[in-house]
Amino acid sequence: MSRQELLEYLLKEIEKCGFKIVDVGFFPVPAAVNVDNKIMIFNSNEASPFEVAHELIHILNKDNHRGDYFDATNPQEVRANREAVLLLWEIFEANGGSYEYFNVFVNTTEAPFELAESIVKNEYLEMHEAIAEIFEDEIKVSINKQEMHDYIVDYISYFDVIETINIYQFLDRYHLSHNFYSLAEKEFQQLLGAG
Repeated sequence: MSRQELLEYLLKEIEKCGFKIVDVGFFPVPAAVNVDNKIMIFNSNEASPFEVAHELIHILNKDNHRGDYFDATNPQEVRANREAVLLLWEIFEANGGSYEYFNVFVNTTEAPFELAESIVKNEYLEMHEAIAEIFEDEIKVSINKQEMHDYIVDYISYFDVIETINIYQFLDRYHLSHNFYSLAEKEFQQLLGAG
């Protein structure tokens, strides 16, 4: 999704909330909303997708006492910044983006680099840790000692003489997670009589 397509998408989302959007070329700030009067004024020459997403978050949260533009001490502003990055990241991922293309994300959205990096990196790492935990639980359930035994018997049947076993190669050959290393090692030791 290009910068312009992203802006158009965000503006449509604001319109769906019942807000009138007014483009003012001489507006002193890139974008601002008045939640009570359901109006957004923005400067299409200046407003970035991040700034428009920021205002959309104010609309969704019904923030009406925000103080100065991007006041970093106001909790509503801090929340709008964070949630705008997360919203934009969700859109980016839905369009095929990933953490490997983080610079493309920042260039397209014009989100402040350090802010976006800290938020996305934290969310990305938490998500992958959660997926790893879920996957580990599924792995523990999906393979038992008998299945491991059968894989190992099949594996060693390919050898005439066995001097050493590389357990990681064995796991890779059978497309098993390296989390099974200990289980495989014990089974190899029992089958081969090693100590």
